[in-house]
Amino acid sequence: MAKYRIAVIPGDGIGKEVMDEGIRVLEVAGARYGIEFQWDHFDWSCELYKQTGRMMPEDGLDQIADHDAIFLGAVGFPGVPDHVSLWGLLIPIRRHFRQYINLRPVRLLHGVFSPLANRSPGEIDFYIVRENNEENIPKSAGASMPVPTRRWPFRKASSPARALTVR
Repeated sequence: MAKYRIAVIPGDGIGKEVMDEGIRVLEVAGARYGIEFQWDHFDWSCELYKQTGRMMPEDGLDQIADHDAIFLGAVGFPGVPDHVSLWGLLIPIRRHFRQYINLRPVRLLHGVFSPLANRSPGEIDFYIVRENNEENIPKSAGASMPVPTRRWPFRKASSPARALTVR
């Protein structure tokens, strides 16, 4: 049986509301496909920031470095400016672990109703690529790694019968 150690960071608000259900879904899928999870919970959030002045402990990245994945909810809390969660939690995690894109494959599956009329599986097969380092971070603000997201989609789309739309 495959085993994965997952760092769980619910964050704030809706993140805390949906995390348990997300774990429940993954546990069901894991039982079906022979995957076992170890969930290690970290209470890093804007609420923690309001109490301690930090989004995560100073050694936070080291604490989650040995995990196979990070299951991150949502961060943001009234009274805490957005830049605090961005620079105090999200950007450090994304940079340290080189999570420069959020890749979302989109496919129409057999047996799943689609609002797209007269389409069948195989006709819908594309990727949504979301740049994950907020692209507006210049080197002068501390950007230390290249962001390859502009090149990757073009390579992915260059295979036969593929197309790319950039907005």
